[in-house]
Amino acid sequence: MDSGSRFISAIDIVSIETVEREAWLDLFAAAPRKYADAADLRYQRSGASVVLADRSVPIVEFNRGMCIGVERPESEKSVDAMLEWLRNHADPQWALQISPASQPAEIHAWTADRGLAKKGNGWAKFYRDSTTPISPRNSDLSVRSVKPHDAMSFGDVVQKGFGLPSASSAWFARLVARPKWSTYLAYEGTLPVAAGALFVDGNWAWLGIDATLPDYRGRGAQTSLIARRIQDGLANGVGGFTAETGQPEATKENMHISFRNYLKAGFVRAYVRWNYR
Repeated sequence: MDSGSRFISAIDIVSIETVEREAWLDLFAAAPRKYADAADLRYQRSGASVVLADRSVPIVEFNRGMCIGVERPESEKSVDAMLEWLRNHADPQWALQISPASQPAEIHAWTADRGLAKKGNGWAKFYRDSTTPISPRNSDLSVRSVKPHDAMSFGDVVQKGFGLPSASSAWFARLVARPKWSTYLAYEGTLPVAAGALFVDGNWAWLGIDATLPDYRGRGAQTSLIARRIQDGLANGVGGFTAETGQPEATKENMHISFRNYLKAGFVRAYVRWNYR
């Protein structure tokens, strides 16, 4: 593992990668047909690996190959198939994500031979077990579980907080009350200002969709949302939690709010997953 990361077993890496995979697959499966058709949204399993594409959202999160060679080794043929699929369907900003558990070791040479190289600082993958105490919440905002009648409020906060296309509001609203998902909003009075989601698969949970409206950032909304999701996950028997943020430059980690929020909540950086583009 890299400097500053905690030792995580290969089994844990597989669990961390696969629960994120299942969350994103289910997120894409939840997209309304109208949105999926207009955005040319697509997804596909390739063995244990997954490729995602949404040309209306030109960022890596929505356009990537993930869980590459994690549960079983890839072949050159399978890597070529994923690359071809991404070239045909994804936004040009797509990436192939390779983790420390990706197999075989030759996969790095295969990507290099095909003109792919590490871009940026990668993603910090976080891990938290069930024994770490929950950090106290310091915010004047209240956190509530989202009820079906507030689903569009959740979708609107996610869309506006991330600056996504307006049509995506209806997509994220579909996660409210969906099996395996728990959704949350942070409020100032009666005004929803931040959102977060928890996806539970077996005894593992993925935290994501952490969005805050620009005028309400820096007030502890995400700290409170993280704490509430951990609390609810523990109550439902979750033993391992994971999340991810962009990996800041080594000298700027304390300046990266999302990165710092997860460390404050008792998570450790398990590893860095690189984007090959």
